[in-house]
Amino acid sequence: MSQVVTYDASEHPVNSVTVYQVNRAEINRRIKVNLASGQNEVEIIHLPSVLDEDSIRVDGIGKAVIFDVIYKPPMPTKKSTDSETLKALLKKKALLDSRQHILEREDSILTSYSNNIDSQHVDSQKLAEFFTLYQERKAALDLQLLELQETLKDTEKEIEEERKLVKSDKKSQKRGVKIVVVVLAEEDGPAELSLSYVVSSAQWKPQYDLRASISNSQKSKSSISLQYRASIWQSTGEDWDNVDLHLSTASPQMGSTVPGVKIAYIREDTPVYYRTSNRKSRKVILDRSASFAMLSAPIPMSYSAPGGGSNEEAIHAEIEPPPFMTNTQAVANESAISASFNIEGLSSIPSDTDEDSQTHKVTIAVIELDDVSLEWIAVPKELPSAFLQCRVKNTSPYLLLPGPANIFMDNNFVSKSEISQVSSQESFSCSLGVDPEVRVVYHPQRKWVKTVGGLLTSKVTTTSFTQTISLKNNRRATLKKLIVKDNVPVSSDSRIKVVVSEPKGLEDAATVSKSTSVPRGAPKDITLGPNLKVRWAPTAGSDSTSPDDGSDDNVEGTIEWTCVVEPGSSQDLQLSWDVVAPAGVRWTKTG
Repeated sequence: MSQVVTYDASEHPVNSVTVYQVNRAEINRRIKVNLASGQNEVEIIHLPSVLDEDSIRVDGIGKAVIFDVIYKPPMPTKKSTDSETLKALLKKKALLDSRQHILEREDSILTSYSNNIDSQHVDSQKLAEFFTLYQERKAALDLQLLELQETLKDTEKEIEEERKLVKSDKKSQKRGVKIVVVVLAEEDGPAELSLSYVVSSAQWKPQYDLRASISNSQKSKSSISLQYRASIWQSTGEDWDNVDLHLSTASPQMGSTVPGVKIAYIREDTPVYYRTSNRKSRKVILDRSASFAMLSAPIPMSYSAPGGGSNEEAIHAEIEPPPFMTNTQAVANESAISASFNIEGLSSIPSDTDEDSQTHKVTIAVIELDDVSLEWIAVPKELPSAFLQCRVKNTSPYLLLPGPANIFMDNNFVSKSEISQVSSQESFSCSLGVDPEVRVVYHPQRKWVKTVGGLLTSKVTTTSFTQTISLKNNRRATLKKLIVKDNVPVSSDSRIKVVVSEPKGLEDAATVSKSTSVPRGAPKDITLGPNLKVRWAPTAGSDSTSPDDGSDDNVEGTIEWTCVVEPGSSQDLQLSWDVVAPAGVRWTKTG
């Protein structure tokens, strides 16, 4: 006959948790039980109802053999918001409230009537009779109201208790799975089971706080501090109290079968049909370990000590302020197809309820990035401001995942941005917002028209435009790279030509028309001075472009100046172009 050992999971903590980004988490429990010689059935009750049956894995320590693992799904439950008892109590309270209102109204009328009696015009005998009736009725009303208020208080307490039971029942519905582990023990004695399973209703997302310290002098350097955090949410029904927490980028149960190439057929006046080339699709799931031999050697326990301050002695110097509190650093591990972060110390992530859904944030790392290059970008035609953009190299061992970032510049919140996926030793760009210390003025455009030609040549009309842009550096440090973008129109009519006359040299690089608006090959830099260059800006899809050169934001006809502006200095840029068209051909410019 088997010995039944019951283990209530709701009364015992979880050992470790690995949270994934795809609504999954892997839970590990250490279960200590006392086994009798022979067959034992270890019933593990109150496990999460969102447990994945195919993910169950059981190992153990002791002189025994795991014979079988049985999964018992949760019992189906009826969806109801309140219990019948709670509904009856709420109805009782409503009746009591109504009765209280009636008594209070009667008491108010009686008191108001007594206040309006004029003793000079009322017979003394009748007045005495009224006072006798008033005293009796008033005393009865006060007693009824007192008893009613006590009944109301008791009813409210019963309602609160019943609501707690309903809430507890809803929570227990989330923990309806039972697992039975059949163990054959050689002798009486203690044993330890290691139960692992995957649950849904849990995920984590990366978040960042990027704090930039921008140099405002020639002697100091700019630096970036990136706080890498994880926002964790779980509604599994079980609390994760003081667990070893791991975050993973892997995607369990997302499928790993390589898809087949599809064949496409084209038929006249018929839709395109597809036929898959692989004859049989296969489903890849996590293996369920139904029977494992008990290990004779102990399973190593992974433990990370709770985070704390440094053990170094404080420097007792009156001139130095107390040190700032430090953040924990996660240990990063990278495999062939995923990365994981082991959070230092022990973490507690309670299960959220329907009434109280919230996320919990843990710090993965605080990364100090010193390899920073700055550039200012202005598109004054759209907005007369200079945007400060930093280019940073990820010198940390951490993989930065795509996520939102709060941008702080010199300890002031300036904007929100997005960080794309960045591997270790890879560089990325991030906008820090508008720099108020750089002034940009987009002057009004000048325009004039002239017509030339005579008897022997066709008359043409030339419309000339001149645009001036003024820059001023009010910083105490040099702007080593200030990029200014503007554009000239692109002709969609072969009879109309657009020719750039200033800056000098661009007219040799390209004639701006629909077919030749941007020169093929690498954009050619034209030097206009010791601190000024200009070129046709690269566009997406053109030759010699890279993801970080801003080509995705450029349109045909875009001109790009690169300036170096000393502290307190100004720089004027001028763009002139002619629109040449046959006389009598009317044209219009958009944008």
